[in-house]
Amino acid sequence: MTLTQSPSLLVAGIGEMVMSSSPDAHLVAYGLGSCIALAVWDPRAMVGGLAHFMLPSGPANNCSPVKFIDTGLDTFLTAMEAKGAVLSRSLLKAAGAAAMLTIGGGLAIGKRNAESMQSALADRGLSLAACALGGNAGRTVQLDVATGRLLIKSLSSVSEL
Repeated sequence: MTLTQSPSLLVAGIGEMVMSSSPDAHLVAYGLGSCIALAVWDPRAMVGGLAHFMLPSGPANNCSPVKFIDTGLDTFLTAMEAKGAVLSRSLLKAAGAAAMLTIGGGLAIGKRNAESMQSALADRGLSLAACALGGNAGRTVQLDVATGRLLIKSLSSVSEL
């Protein structure tokens, strides 16, 4: 398995989201450390989305609509519904939340992100179908809109979630 290089590659930078209903599209979030990428794929509507969240909470920020989980999750989910996704039948997968910045047991941003994401989804009656959260290595993720397959690449491997 390898990550795809394609003309239909859409990149979600930090605090950004990308969506597509094109079967040729691949949605990618590079260099996830303590950040979380949330992939949503509706197999019936054949629409996929990927959001790159940085922190569990913060002020609403129109320049980076999904920078914070608490203010950005609804923005992302609403945009997915507007694109034709039905959340109750969609597969939600998440990756990231690594312990990248542990200063004397301090910030634990990755762990806080993972807890915040799972809690926020549960509050909306949603849950993750699969996840690769935690650890201490960075990851890159890629969602194939045609199949819903989410590939996760770390320094040493590529796996499917």
